[in-house]
Amino acid sequence: MVKIGGFGHIVDYLQIAAAGYDFAELDIPEIAALSGSELKDFRQKIKKGIPVLIASRLLPVTEPLFFKIGFEPESLRAYLEKACQKTAELGVRALILGNGKARSMLSPSDRQKEDVFIETLSLMAEIAAKNQQEIILEPLGPRYSNYINTIEQAVYIIQKVGKDNLFTMADLRHMVGSKDKFDSIVRYLPYIHHLHIDYPLSYPERLYPAVGDGYDYSSFFAAIKKSGYTGTLTVEADVPNNWQMAYKKVEMLLAAYRSIFI
Repeated sequence: MVKIGGFGHIVDYLQIAAAGYDFAELDIPEIAALSGSELKDFRQKIKKGIPVLIASRLLPVTEPLFFKIGFEPESLRAYLEKACQKTAELGVRALILGNGKARSMLSPSDRQKEDVFIETLSLMAEIAAKNQQEIILEPLGPRYSNYINTIEQAVYIIQKVGKDNLFTMADLRHMVGSKDKFDSIVRYLPYIHHLHIDYPLSYPERLYPAVGDGYDYSSFFAAIKKSGYTGTLTVEADVPNNWQMAYKKVEMLLAAYRSIFI
C-alpha cells in the first residue's frame, strides 16, 4: 500500500500529522539550520506523531551553481554533512535534489561540464550513505530547469554516477510539463523511490489535486498500479490554509480512483 505524505515546513508538522497523513515531507535547509536544542525538541514531537520519511530541496540555492565556472563539489561538503546528519536524526530516509535553478545550464556548451555534476551527485550519495540515507534526483519540467527533465534522463545520470543509494522519482507536474510518458514509471520502477502529486496544470501556484478540478488522474494512477510501486507519495502542493480540508480533498480523490489505483 502506498503511503501518503503531506508537504510543508516545520511549523506545519503538527497540522500535517493531525490531518491524517502517513508521513511528512519537509524542507532540508530549514532542518539543517536547527540548533541542537531545536532539533532535540522537534525529534520529540516526531516520536509522538508521524514520521518525516522524506525531505526535499537539498540545497539552499536559488541561482545557477553546478555549471558555473570555478564550482567545486567539495565546497558543499560541510553543508551536506550537516544536512544529512540532522535529517537522519529526525528519521529522514531520503533526500530530494530538485533545485532546478542550481542545476540549470547557462548555455548549451555547459553539457561539457556534466562530469562536475556527476561528481557532485557522487559526493551527495557518499555523505548520505554514511547516514543510511538515499539521494533522489528529481526530474523537473522545463519551466523549472533546463537540465534533467525526464525520468529517462535522470536514470542516465544515475547510471553514470554508479552509487547504489542514488534514485529518481516521478512527479506528476513535471511529467506533464516535460511530456514524459507515464509508462516511464513502469519501465524504470527499480530506480523510482518516491512520487509527487498536485494539480499539474496550475502555474506558478501548486494547487491541491481534487475531484472535478478538470484533470484526469487515471493514467498516472494506472501507471503506478501497473508498475507495482508500493512506496511513498507526497501531495507536494502549496501549504494550505486548512490542512484538514486539504487532506479530505486527497481522500476523495483517491476514493474516486480507487478501482484504478488500489
